[in-house]
Amino acid sequence: MVGHGVILAEAYAEVRALAEKTGIPVITTLLGISAFPDGHPLHLGMPGMHGEVHVNRAIQNADVIIGIGLRFDDRVTGNTASFAPQACIVHIDLDRAEIGKNVPVAVGIVGDARDITRRWWRRWSRAGASAGSNTSTGSYARERSRFAATCRPKRSSRPSTRRATASAPS
Repeated sequence: MVGHGVILAEAYAEVRALAEKTGIPVITTLLGISAFPDGHPLHLGMPGMHGEVHVNRAIQNADVIIGIGLRFDDRVTGNTASFAPQACIVHIDLDRAEIGKNVPVAVGIVGDARDITRRWWRRWSRAGASAGSNTSTGSYARERSRFAATCRPKRSSRPSTRRATASAPS
């Protein structure tokens, strides 16, 4: 999920590269609509009360949600108590106070959306490169599965958040 923070950080290319490299679908909030091309095959649409039903169903059934530059406000989440109940939520935001404020997150990363997304893209690129010349979607699926296996939802407390230099993938 991407929001207005992606626009403010001008992280358009980084978000697109990450999505295309990993095959992760992208949901854009109302304020993040222009952060990802709406005609792109990986674009699902907009979530929440003003969004599409298929997008909200995808969120409710997700095992991992990476939120970049969004607040997870009530327009996106609806009832925060029942928002993405099985999902491990990774929240990336420049403002430390926004991380875990509205929904419990398993991983909070404080930093610039462009910088963090670029680091994630490099991480996924290395995962593909480590598979040799085979940069198929399978290697990225394995990496996503490995990440999901280590990331568990933490619904009872605020996450510990660190500066991007300490907690973002290198």
